[in-house]
Amino acid sequence: MRPLVLLGMLLGATSVRAGNGDFHATANGSVATTDNETGAETGSPNRKASIFSDVRPGMLFTYNSRRMIHELVTDVDLLYHFGADRPNVTLHGDWKAFFLPTPRSELTLNATGMEGQMYALSAATSPTEATTQVVPLGRVNVAQGAGGEQLSWVATEMSRVWQRGFARYTTTNDTEALVDTKAFEGGTALGIDREYRHDTFLFEAGASYVFLQRLEDPTMPRLGNRQDHQINPRAIVGLQHDFNKEWSAGVDGGGVYVIPYGIDPYNPMDERKPALFPILGLVGAYTDVWGRAQLAARHQVTPNLFIAQNTLSDSVKLTMALPLPFFDQNTNRHDPRVVGLGSAGVERSQLIDPTTNMLQGEFKVVRIDFGVGWQPWRGQTFGIRYEFSYQKGDTVADVVVPTFFRNTIYFTYALRYPQEVQVRVPRREQSMRADRTDLAPIGAEPVVNDPAEELLDEDKR
Repeated sequence: MRPLVLLGMLLGATSVRAGNGDFHATANGSVATTDNETGAETGSPNRKASIFSDVRPGMLFTYNSRRMIHELVTDVDLLYHFGADRPNVTLHGDWKAFFLPTPRSELTLNATGMEGQMYALSAATSPTEATTQVVPLGRVNVAQGAGGEQLSWVATEMSRVWQRGFARYTTTNDTEALVDTKAFEGGTALGIDREYRHDTFLFEAGASYVFLQRLEDPTMPRLGNRQDHQINPRAIVGLQHDFNKEWSAGVDGGGVYVIPYGIDPYNPMDERKPALFPILGLVGAYTDVWGRAQLAARHQVTPNLFIAQNTLSDSVKLTMALPLPFFDQNTNRHDPRVVGLGSAGVERSQLIDPTTNMLQGEFKVVRIDFGVGWQPWRGQTFGIRYEFSYQKGDTVADVVVPTFFRNTIYFTYALRYPQEVQVRVPRREQSMRADRTDLAPIGAEPVVNDPAEELLDEDKR
């Protein structure tokens, strides 16, 4: 984390002298109330309500030249529960870069890191970025690092070839359950898509390496210590279809082959077996001049790095970022001042036994996270947000993470100075539309806002 901050200061000092740098001070945060301060399990006498404040001073630095754009965001998250002895401190840094190696190719790079507590992750996350997955309870110490790259090449007028790679590492330390985890996933993939008038066909094949380790205090045994290594090759085919300029849909399917290997030093006599799991996804999307909404259903195998366990999940999630004109009669679709942002998701997550690759436990997870943002002036956003989290496990899964629920209401703010941002790294992830019109050409204003970005950031429209 600290190297990211130093890198940002170095880049800032060098680039500003060259005349291509842009530096901004930021201050984000919230005042909130919750009915479950420590994430205590349902029925626990330790469950109690509290009021807390989340303050995140930071910086935004951007740099651009003829064929590249860099963007670095760093902040320090100070989360204080009123009545506590001291605040919880979380450090965060995020770097993104965009390159044009040739006239027909694009390269994007990203790296992110954080060190702090699990509870601060939820408070600092935008409603549209909230994930529906099993997480440990309480004030669990977490350190994360992740990076990725994607290189795409326009092979013909209607076809594109791409390569992508990723790596992510997570450690957790639960001071109450006395459980430590380490988890890593890294992989690469190759893909191709072919565009027609209203449809796009795509194919992708790749593989990933997964490392999962869970260590327990010997005086409080639950599942026992484990260390697992896996190679997971996978392949998918997909189809995207545009019904009109606003509505589109997509479907993809394939499989992943989970191949355990090596010897677990804590369970050396285990005989491990590979297994094939299907993958299926369905997506419906709406895009407009400003804003978007998406409803997605997925069946997939995903290693959960927070609990160091492979899972088979079935999920349905709604994500939206849309103007609310009935709150702002003087606005227009190109320049909204009041916007609704949020997500709602339901997931059934089944634990995969690391030895037999059979399903051995089940979680039901529900997450609702919606908010309203109001931007009276550029670089200043205020809002209100409601978050509900619930997860329940059966007798096996409940040993990993106990059942709990939590309601939280936030009053949020996001400030930036200077207000204007001259350049940002363009969004180049997988398009929601077959014609890719929701991805702006380089140097042009985005057609629609990315729900995963900050609230009401005008400079990304």
